[in-house]
Amino acid sequence: MEMEKSRSAVPEVRVAPILQAEAIRQLFINLLREGHVIRSLAVGASMSPSIKKGELLIVKPIALEEAEIGEIVAFRRDESQSVLTTHRVIQKGKESGQRYIITKGDRNPYRDFPLLSSQELLGKVTGIERNGQVISLESPFYRIRGYLMARLSLGLWILGVLKRKMVLLSESGRNGKDD
Repeated sequence: MEMEKSRSAVPEVRVAPILQAEAIRQLFINLLREGHVIRSLAVGASMSPSIKKGELLIVKPIALEEAEIGEIVAFRRDESQSVLTTHRVIQKGKESGQRYIITKGDRNPYRDFPLLSSQELLGKVTGIERNGQVISLESPFYRIRGYLMARLSLGLWILGVLKRKMVLLSESGRNGKDD
């Protein structure tokens, strides 16, 4: 009798949505890796105002080599991460023969760490469904806008790093004079 009460007290309703959400994310990842285009709901604000929370994103699978500066890409850092992240490519490079990209949320003050590898990249956002209409991010206007936003974002991030370093140097100089 007591065991029945304790079993019925288990909050199965709360666990089920979490498992369902993870199953859907895994399905999206598998579909992208198999070459299918998906529609995914934006849940965060890191790309605002370019992407607003609650909008539907059209994500097309791409290889890392295809990602261009200014494009918004979808990625998952590792299997333990429960969310797909969509951030803008602000820089591309190659290190030890391996290509990588650097991403950053438009609204975030810092770039994403570590560098994004080909295993983590799932696709790029090609469209946003907003107010019943699809905005194509592949149009010339949005390509140029994305590139300019990436360059501005990279510049602001670099300025932020330099400012922090100057503050640290200034503080260490003052501390050295006080001794």
